[in-house]
Amino acid sequence: MQTVEKWASRSDAWTPDDDTRLADLVLQHIRSGSTQLKAFEEAASLLGRTPAACGYRWNGVVRKDYRTEIAAAKQARKNAGSIVVATIVSESPSTETIDTSATSESMKDVIEFLQTYDAQYQKLRTYLTQIEKEKHALAAQVESLQEQLSSQQTTIEKSVSPEQLEEDSRTLFAIMERARRLLGDSNRAHSDS
Repeated sequence: MQTVEKWASRSDAWTPDDDTRLADLVLQHIRSGSTQLKAFEEAASLLGRTPAACGYRWNGVVRKDYRTEIAAAKQARKNAGSIVVATIVSESPSTETIDTSATSESMKDVIEFLQTYDAQYQKLRTYLTQIEKEKHALAAQVESLQEQLSSQQTTIEKSVSPEQLEEDSRTLFAIMERARRLLGDSNRAHSDS
């Protein structure tokens, strides 16, 4: 519940009006045969957000509320495309012009899309290379520390042999026994007096 309240109180939270404006722009682009990427770019400048934020909001939240409108917009685009094609065909004897202009715009969109993703891919590859270098450096550091620990443990083990530990233990027990006797003798001397 805290998460919902946290999002609701954000200063940059999406309002219903923002959602409606985003939906209107996307539907307009669908009807006109444009791409959703262009719609997100236009919405970004209109709403003061990034195109990625607009795309995320559209695909994650808004789109499901506009299914019928999306279908109608696609149908309108299809109908408009048929009318445009019929008009161009009746005015021009060559159909190559129709295919070239429509394909040219589509290809520009595809190229732009691929260039964007290529740039993101290159960034991710660079980041991955950097992470791998850091991983190798950390692995070398761990190995060095393990060697140091191992050598220190060996030094500690060599400094006190089991025989010496046993001898020290006997000496300690003998001292404790003498102290106990002295205390016992001292207690008897006090009780006799």
